[in-house]
Amino acid sequence: MKILFLLKSETTPSTRIRFLDLRTHLAEAGIEPVMEMIPSSFWRKRVLFRTAAEYDAVVLQKRLLSLFDFCELRRYARRLVFDFDDAIYHKNASCSADPADYGSSTRMGKFRRTVRGADMVIAANRILADKTALVNPKVPVTIIPSSVDCSSFKVKTDYNLQAPPVVGWIGTKSTLRYLELVAPAFAELRSKRDFILRIMSNEKYVQPGINVDFVPWSLEAQNTGLCRFDIGIMPLSRDPFSEGKSAYKLLQYLAAGVPSVCSPVGMNADVSGNDEYCLTASDNSQFCHQMERLLDSCELRRSLGRKGRSLIEEKYSIKAVAGRLSSALKSVVENK
Repeated sequence: MKILFLLKSETTPSTRIRFLDLRTHLAEAGIEPVMEMIPSSFWRKRVLFRTAAEYDAVVLQKRLLSLFDFCELRRYARRLVFDFDDAIYHKNASCSADPADYGSSTRMGKFRRTVRGADMVIAANRILADKTALVNPKVPVTIIPSSVDCSSFKVKTDYNLQAPPVVGWIGTKSTLRYLELVAPAFAELRSKRDFILRIMSNEKYVQPGINVDFVPWSLEAQNTGLCRFDIGIMPLSRDPFSEGKSAYKLLQYLAAGVPSVCSPVGMNADVSGNDEYCLTASDNSQFCHQMERLLDSCELRRSLGRKGRSLIEEKYSIKAVAGRLSSALKSVVENK
């Protein structure tokens, strides 16, 4: 079975974690994956889209194409699968409290056209799957989360606190804004306990009164450095765009065996398992309380860290995700 994957960009993290990392396992499952980045050139796109006829199916990753491009791709693709892992039908409105700030008739129009023209949609979480079903109740929707390369992470084994303890966060500069949501929690915790806030990102972060340790992001720093967090955090705002996020920071913490606290928003709530795999906090007071609980109990840290790692190996590892993806692709080809 030969599948063409039309990917968003080599620099887009989701391109790597949803497809590039899965190539070997897809091949072992009997799928020949041919992965191409969608070019910006009008004529290069024409050439690429016409090759779609040579494949059993085409997977379009996260791109909402123009009407002309989509119609041409649909014309040549025998079967078309659309994959997405963000609420791309909304604007990213930076934690706005006004739902109207997230609306985009252009984005929604392209999204509606894409899911109505697809033979299958693969969504990274239930929020995105529910939106797809609302737009097109007839299209088959499969939930397949983003994969985590468990073998690449150094896993935490020592749950004794460092001196001072390290509360850690990883993410790009575009998501640093979520840290501002829990600034009062950091201030409250700092009034009671000494700690370092370690930020692993591509841009520095400063918060008055808090000892911030900046670590420039790199794949190596991520894979070896997360296990040095005593606690990992993933705050999110409860807005239409953030609710569609795929909990990837949280999955990374758990893969490294790091006990964590997250906002129970969207997929975060599902991964937490009612506080079985990580603790949840809905406001600043709860964030401070949950971080204190982890700082006070080595046994709680150890239990959450080990359970979290097991969860990732079972449900979110490259092997597990590739198995689900290969089954989905085979079904859309065989059932057409």
